[in-house]
Amino acid sequence: MLFPLISLLVGTSVHKTVARTKRNGIFVGIAAILLLTAYALAIVAGAIWLAGIYGPIGAALFLAAGALLVAIIVLVVMMIINAQEARRAKERKQALESLAAVGIGLVRSQPLLTAGILAAVVAANFMGSRSDD
Repeated sequence: MLFPLISLLVGTSVHKTVARTKRNGIFVGIAAILLLTAYALAIVAGAIWLAGIYGPIGAALFLAAGALLVAIIVLVVMMIINAQEARRAKERKQALESLAAVGIGLVRSQPLLTAGILAAVVAANFMGSRSDD
């Protein structure tokens, strides 16, 4: 019973959002194809230019070494970012665990104070003005 009401209220915005997302997806796909085409043509142009200097085998080896170097750099950057993210996740987990330990200690040592704080938080949520939302 609630789902038809919600879909009626947001139905037009959902349809517009879906249409906009489809349109943007098509344009991003076209742009990606054109960027890949430009990249391939730049590699071919570089190979032709290098072939005039180093010969065809030297040009191919030079481009392969360049691509390998860029791939290694990308992998190193990815590993650094993943390590930083793992460290941050570990710090967040430790902070949450310490907060939970403090909360449990507070509940055990002063249950009336904890009940008062919870009642104040609940009352503040119910008494707050709706105009700010």
